[in-house]
Amino acid sequence: MRVAWMRMMGADSVEYHEHTVAGRGDDPVAASGEYYASRGETPMSWGGSGCGLLGLDGEVDLADYRALFGVGGAHDPRTGRRLVACLRPGLELVVSPHNSVAELGVIGRAEDMHEIVDAERDATLQYLDRLVVERGGRRGRSQTRVATGGLIWATSRHATTRAGDPQVHDHVLIANAVLMRDARGGWKGADTAFLRDHLHAATAVGRMAGAAKAAELGYGIVADPGPSGRLGGWAIAGIPAEVCELHSTRSAQITAVVGPDASYAARSVAARATRDRKAEVRVEDLLTRWQDELTAAGHPPADLVVAVEAAGSAYQLPEVDLEELASELLGPGGRLASEKTFTRGDVIIAAAPHLHGLPLSVLDQAVETVLANTDAVALPIVTGSREQVWTARCVLADEERIATLAEQLTSDDGPKVEEQAALGAVASLEERLGVPLTPTQQEVAIGLLVSGHDPPTRSARARARSTPPRRPGRQTGPCRTRHHRPVDQEV
Repeated sequence: MRVAWMRMMGADSVEYHEHTVAGRGDDPVAASGEYYASRGETPMSWGGSGCGLLGLDGEVDLADYRALFGVGGAHDPRTGRRLVACLRPGLELVVSPHNSVAELGVIGRAEDMHEIVDAERDATLQYLDRLVVERGGRRGRSQTRVATGGLIWATSRHATTRAGDPQVHDHVLIANAVLMRDARGGWKGADTAFLRDHLHAATAVGRMAGAAKAAELGYGIVADPGPSGRLGGWAIAGIPAEVCELHSTRSAQITAVVGPDASYAARSVAARATRDRKAEVRVEDLLTRWQDELTAAGHPPADLVVAVEAAGSAYQLPEVDLEELASELLGPGGRLASEKTFTRGDVIIAAAPHLHGLPLSVLDQAVETVLANTDAVALPIVTGSREQVWTARCVLADEERIATLAEQLTSDDGPKVEEQAALGAVASLEERLGVPLTPTQQEVAIGLLVSGHDPPTRSARARARSTPPRRPGRQTGPCRTRHHRPVDQEV
């Protein structure tokens, strides 16, 4: 359950999606079929708070599409006036649930599948839209946050991967134009770095909403952290992993091109390079093929229905003490403590997997509980920062202990000692302190001794404590990466 990828649109993307607007050219399988029940594959439709500003509503027509996503910048579709001048007409992202959700359509539960995906997509985009409305604009060198008129997007739902496997997913095109709500007003390009900062949190919110809808519909859910182990996803209980793997040809194709250990960037390049149009096969024929594949693998659709219903009947919503969850996340070894510094979005990402199945409102309560905990310490806001940053109290305590032991283990001229002697010195220090050092503290202490580095002076440590540490990869200026991690499956 993930945002499969997010990237800036170029002229190729505009032309590619124009086929969808003009005649569903990319999806000849879209005529009709049991897999999508009464819906069919959806045409593009407008969404976002900014649509009302330009009179956009309902299904996207070709003229409006070209006005908003034309190369060179967005135009007002009513007057033709240019709103922004930019090289990139927008951002493209894909909201794609776990494969097990798509399998519901294969075994005759298509309408439930749609409701779950609706909930995930809507919550993901509404989270981003709300943040952009509140503070998604920026002004001047100081990057002052400004309220805006909100995002404008166009979405469509597809049924399959390019390899012809069942994989329901929504394409979302976000226009590169927002109305500024400060005294200066006017339209500006979207702050793409701001959106990227919050995309992972938005994905976590979407997963939470999708899980809540699945539980509401009577399904059981199980945790699925994904290949990275940190995505915090979930799957429909009763659908075996081998069923999902059976219908993961597209992912296998990309792995065959770049290898199993390829980086995210390499897989993204390979996904686009091998992104041929889908084969012209009717949904009815695909559905028969998928069901036959399940039967041949020992999982007939009727048996899967029984397994899913049994898992749903046995499922119980999680009971979570939010104060205990906050202490776990902020304590030594907790996810937020391991981040060193964290934002509100990081709290969402860390807390959501513990709450899947519960209403989305519980996630809001969990976030407030974590940030109100005495072990969450707000750090001074740095000029140019886009977000308030916190750290766990145990992290500050750990840094203070490291500074103290560094002072005890080294002298002013920074002598260099052998590693065995360093190990002995650390053991002696632990004996004097009466408590063992953490692995991190041991590593720092031994590193200082064997390297011969001078210990930090008291004034240097004081300066370090007054300035919050920067997180690796956290940028305060324009975003320089094209894609957002993580990715687990390509469509």
